[in-house]
Amino acid sequence: MSMSTADRPDLEDVRERAAFHAQNGTSGIGAAVVRSEYRDGHYVWECMVTNGAEWQYIDVIGNEDRPDLPSEDIEQGIDRFAATLPSSTRRWELLNANPLHVDRRGRVTD
Repeated sequence: MSMSTADRPDLEDVRERAAFHAQNGTSGIGAAVVRSEYRDGHYVWECMVTNGAEWQYIDVIGNEDRPDLPSEDIEQGIDRFAATLPSSTRRWELLNANPLHVDRRGRVTD
């Protein structure tokens, strides 16, 4: 993934990754981590999510001080969580659950 700045990947690369996950995941919602940082006493992953047509940002907050999770675990966790939501309102319910939370095992919840 090419980097446009020191801490942010190229947004076109992020969109492509999220679209790939939307097409190949379980829920029809794709996610890609834009960046991660320690903020307000928690580790936070800023993610772009898409249904393939519309794009939004959500945050995923680590439940522990600094969980050691790769971006792929966060992206897959968002997909697994989204799959539990009703398909007819999935994207809206995912956005309304923002921010999401993740535990050390990569389990994403609202």
